[in-house]
Amino acid sequence: MWTRKLLKDNAKQALRGRYWRVFLVCLVGALLTGQLNTGSSAGSDPSAIGTVDLGPVAINTVNPAIQRLLYLLLPLGLLLTVLLLLALFLVVQALFMSIVRVGWCRYMNLNRSEEPLFLTLFSGFGPNYWSLVRGCFYSDIRIFLYTLLLIVPGIIKGYEYRFVPYLLAENPQLAPARAAELSSIMSDGEKWRMFVLDLSFIGWRLLGALLFGVGTLFVIPYYEATFAELYAAMRAKLMASGYSTEAELRPDAGPFYGDSSF
Repeated sequence: MWTRKLLKDNAKQALRGRYWRVFLVCLVGALLTGQLNTGSSAGSDPSAIGTVDLGPVAINTVNPAIQRLLYLLLPLGLLLTVLLLLALFLVVQALFMSIVRVGWCRYMNLNRSEEPLFLTLFSGFGPNYWSLVRGCFYSDIRIFLYTLLLIVPGIIKGYEYRFVPYLLAENPQLAPARAAELSSIMSDGEKWRMFVLDLSFIGWRLLGALLFGVGTLFVIPYYEATFAELYAAMRAKLMASGYSTEAELRPDAGPFYGDSSF
């Protein structure tokens, strides 16, 4: 039975003497996965972005039939633009950001007991790349679809699949549906406690925000180390329940597991 204090104490122990190495990995990982937010508001005024003033004369001098057509096409064009941007984001996430995230999780898992190389962050870009793409896309698209329904179901599904990248970091050949299933089992009955664990870092983030958002960067290693400890606890629970085995999660998958190639 895990507690927030136990996880955080273990995380501090894992970071002892390694903080700055982990900080660099987390900084690069956050940059590459779009998780870094400096809180800059530059250019955030929606009234100053993409505004085109046609003026009353331009509108009023257009043929009424053409006006109706424009009023029909403009929302449709906006919708198509949004859909294209979403599709582009999903592609970039599936082919790049999610793979970096898997390598990031692998680094944090290994950091619990050793000092992994920095390039472990990119270990997903190897022989098992397409297996990881399929595994990540399966859970990402389901989270996305649930989010389209309502925000709350999407958040719940996000917690349900929280451990997918950690599982794929151990076994990149794990079938996408199986990785999602195992993560669902691991998070079953734990989602609220995971949410509260997330909330427990708000104080640190608010403190970091006082330094123009830069201070939040220094919280990321602590946060990631804590959730690596949570994964380890849920993994042990999974094994004890008999839903999986060490052979399934840590098979001999070749170069992905050996950092010597870096």
